[in-house]
Amino acid sequence: MGLETRLVRRKTGTYSFRAWVPPELREVIPGGRSGQKWIALGTSDRAEAVRRARLRSVEFDRELEAARRRLSGAVDPISQAEADRLAAAWLSKLLKEDEKKREQGVASDRFERMVEAAEYVAPIVAKELATGSMDTIWMEVEGVLKANGLTAPEGSEDWRRLGFAMLKAQKRWADAMLQRNQGEVVDTPAPPKAASVPRSCTVEELITAYLADPTRSRTAGTLKTYQTVFRAMRELLGPDTPVDSVHRVDCERIRNVVMRLPRNATQRFPKLSLEDAAKVADAEKLERLGVAAVNNYLHNLSALFKWGVKNWRVVRNPAEGLALPDDRDQRDLRQPFSTAQLQAIFNSPLYTGCQDDEEGYAKPGPNVIRRGRFWVPLLSLWTGMRLGECCQLRVEDVTELEGVPVILIDDAGEPRADEADKKRVKTEAGKRFVPVHPELQRIGFLEFTARMRAKGERRLFPELKPDALGYLSGPFSKWFNDKRRFLGKLDMAVTGVSFHSFRHNYRDALREAEIGLERVRALGGWRRDSDGEESIYGKGLKAATLYREIEKVRYAELDLTHCPTSAPVGQIEGLHERRMAGSS
Repeated sequence: MGLETRLVRRKTGTYSFRAWVPPELREVIPGGRSGQKWIALGTSDRAEAVRRARLRSVEFDRELEAARRRLSGAVDPISQAEADRLAAAWLSKLLKEDEKKREQGVASDRFERMVEAAEYVAPIVAKELATGSMDTIWMEVEGVLKANGLTAPEGSEDWRRLGFAMLKAQKRWADAMLQRNQGEVVDTPAPPKAASVPRSCTVEELITAYLADPTRSRTAGTLKTYQTVFRAMRELLGPDTPVDSVHRVDCERIRNVVMRLPRNATQRFPKLSLEDAAKVADAEKLERLGVAAVNNYLHNLSALFKWGVKNWRVVRNPAEGLALPDDRDQRDLRQPFSTAQLQAIFNSPLYTGCQDDEEGYAKPGPNVIRRGRFWVPLLSLWTGMRLGECCQLRVEDVTELEGVPVILIDDAGEPRADEADKKRVKTEAGKRFVPVHPELQRIGFLEFTARMRAKGERRLFPELKPDALGYLSGPFSKWFNDKRRFLGKLDMAVTGVSFHSFRHNYRDALREAEIGLERVRALGGWRRDSDGEESIYGKGLKAATLYREIEKVRYAELDLTHCPTSAPVGQIEGLHERRMAGSS
């Protein structure tokens, strides 16, 4: 459970609540000078101890928060209605305690002392109320403030508003004591309902509400990344745990498990909990998740609590700032392909002649099959398109603007389209058009598009099938990047290069061509984070202008002359009809 660090079993067999008190608060938290606060839970039953510890944890965290607010000089406004409510709750508690005492029986000598005390106190209380003096009530006012996690400097307007309400409640209590001592019936009023202290939602309720928020849009891929950290919360904290009892150390425990997880833990160990999977990884020294993957999970955890705070379901975000340091040079994380690597890619059998473009893509043969696996790398190299943008292209996306052949890149899906036909772009800036580079025209991209249009195809690469999440790029990425497949067969499955490296090559080529930043952004779909207000005006650059710029893109040492300007129809159509089911 998530309270392990605050729940302690004593040598006597009973349980206690133990919490660490920050150094700056030890002088203002009662019992906290030693650095730890201990509270006996009064039970040896673990389940009951956990229940009581959760309540104590919530109370203690609120006590810490109130102490921090007092030290910072923060002030909580107390309305007249809230002051009356707090005073009524205090009066109800006093009268209930008195009624319970009388119900259990009062000895005659003790009753005499009760009568004397009431007769002595009653006139003093009346005078205090008549003069507005707080001399006999100030300690009780401070106690009520503390119990409710409120901060108001003594003597301030809010403090005196509450104090006067409690003076009136104290007068009612004194009158009730006199009447009860005379044997008169004075019922204890029910405590007023709290105006603004809702029940803390549970871990499961927070997750459910977060995922159901209609103001947020999430792709299937994003939802998948949530599942691991949400599963960790359920397993390590418990789905029924109140979220306000989740402590920083609970989130650190989640981090400890996630950073020890092996890659593909769910697939490799479907019957194990995440903590057990981490233990197996420890014992067998399995390859762990990378820093970026771990931090992505921790970001999702923090985002959940941040949303909870914003939407009044959580008091604070205990997962903020959990990310691991990543000292890798950002420029080394994603590298462009070297010229030698590009030459190896485009001199592979897929481009010079293979058996087929499925299982036989790496085996020399007589066929150059111009389908997705042939065109997608070329498109990315010469247009900077992302893998997903290439795979999802429709035939109608290749068109003309102002007489210039262009590719339209957007996320407009067709009506009633299935998941594979839904188009996505990474950012708003990604919605753009990019001219078809002259080298793509030379190799025959426009003729290929015309053939697909003549066949009545909707998608440019209909043989590409989506993964379980609906992404056409998923299977292609695995085929291209896997160390056992395309790049691996070329001895290029090394750290830092992947399909996305084509986009880095393209960005470097734009730099070499000395193309201006505004046109670079238009050609690549990069964000305009630092633009001023003027950037929102106008319709953007013309197709002819961007075509003149993309013509400048060169890869000086890359020779693609072996890629013919056209291919025999039989090599395309025959293999297309005989293609195997699935892809390697």
